Amino acid sequence: MAIFRSNNPTTWAEIDQIVIDERAPTPSVTGVATNIAGYLAQFQRGPEELVEIGSTQEFEETFGRSSFSGNQNLKNKKFGRLRVRRVVSSSAAASLLTLKDGSDADILTLTASSKGAWGDSVSVIVSAGSESGVKIEVKDNSVNAVLPSEIYDNVDLTGKSQLEVDQIFAPSRLVVATVIGTPTDNLAILSETDLAGGSDGTVADTDYESALVDFEQEKSANFIFADKHNAAINGYLKAHAAATQDKMVIIAGSENDTVSAAISDVANYRDADGRIIYAYPWVQTRIDGVASFQSPASWMASLLSQTSPHIDPAYTANTQFLGGMLKLKRTISRAQYIQLKDGGIAAFEQDPDIGFKLKSGVVTQILNSSKVMIFRRRMADYLTTSVAFFLKNFQNAVNNRDNRLACGASIRQFIQLREQEGILPGDDEVQGGLAKIVDVETLNTDDSIALGYFKILWKQRIFSSMRYIVLTAEIGESVVVREGE
Repeated sequence: MAIFRSNNPTTWAEIDQIVIDERAPTPSVTGVATNIAGYLAQFQRGPEELVEIGSTQEFEETFGRSSFSGNQNLKNKKFGRLRVRRVVSSSAAASLLTLKDGSDADILTLTASSKGAWGDSVSVIVSAGSESGVKIEVKDNSVNAVLPSEIYDNVDLTGKSQLEVDQIFAPSRLVVATVIGTPTDNLAILSETDLAGGSDGTVADTDYESALVDFEQEKSANFIFADKHNAAINGYLKAHAAATQDKMVIIAGSENDTVSAAISDVANYRDADGRIIYAYPWVQTRIDGVASFQSPASWMASLLSQTSPHIDPAYTANTQFLGGMLKLKRTISRAQYIQLKDGGIAAFEQDPDIGFKLKSGVVTQILNSSKVMIFRRRMADYLTTSVAFFLKNFQNAVNNRDNRLACGASIRQFIQLREQEGILPGDDEVQGGLAKIVDVETLNTDDSIALGYFKILWKQRIFSSMRYIVLTAEIGESVVVREGE
């Protein structure tokens, strides 16, 4: 009899047999990403979906090398990870060109790969094939074109179905081909002709709201910013943070906002969980040789995407991530920085000894003193989300003591590894107590277990930030230091 494989113990004694009960080891908690910046912006072209960008070349091949605000807002800064969602007008249209056969019948439509006026710069040439049929050349003639010309040689569309045409044009990044009916003849020769009818339309604030929906999926981003910030778009971001409860959003005011105007504006963006960052003031950088001002939201996103969640973004060493800054839009006094901090605004400063840095890494939430720091919100999300995704392995498992203890052990192991990495404090950092407790027993009673509950009590200390460094010095001619003093 063949060997029987089963994890079900009720089947093991059904008949004399050899049973293999193969089981995987208990899963471990894996830390989730904390450095994914989500970006809503307008571009020359590109898909209307989330796209993770791995390099400048990949970005330009996908969204174009242009002067669109989406491109300009990324200049002179790096990102740990960047996921982009192109914002497109609801009235935008894609360019197209319909090709004919020898009898002047329409047999193939080539549509630009994305909506926008860009598509009108794409041209098509149909000439005799190298060996047979025709050769189709598709070119991007736009300024600063990045994508190479595409050549499809020895093509014969006679009798071809849509599936067969899809296979021919599968490599194309410039056009999408649609066959009209079932061609009875091949394409006619055509001199270079542009696609036509493309339009960017007029992007409305509501188009940002529509694009933002794609970031509702889990793990889509850790914080979101946009290439444009006004009351409406900031409001959409605030609502998104409240609805999803798994990420932060970065907002900003207008370029010429005064300190008092910013403090007045930020009052519109309070929340209970500290998920909103209000960046200020606008920052000057050099774009294509010209000194230009950018929204500070993009600089904040760049900074957060390159730092660990336990690091205060206002840490002086983070000035290395802000090297592209030239100057701030406004000179801010010490008294004004205090007002900005108390108002829940994360303001940049130019320190003459250090360079550009963040003054106070705070969120717009100012009521709960335990939730005012950006790194506190980031760490809370990192820790709880990491463990929550691990607990999915135990969803609807048998609610017995072994499984409960296994969960607790894995969480403790996760914490221990973070302590070794210096992300979490160990017990030696605490005077007269412990830095953490993971209790899988106390909250679980016979009644709660019978109802299907498994409750875990986790209390965790995180590192604070050296926000206020005080040097107490006694210096003078009469000072005498005695042993023990």
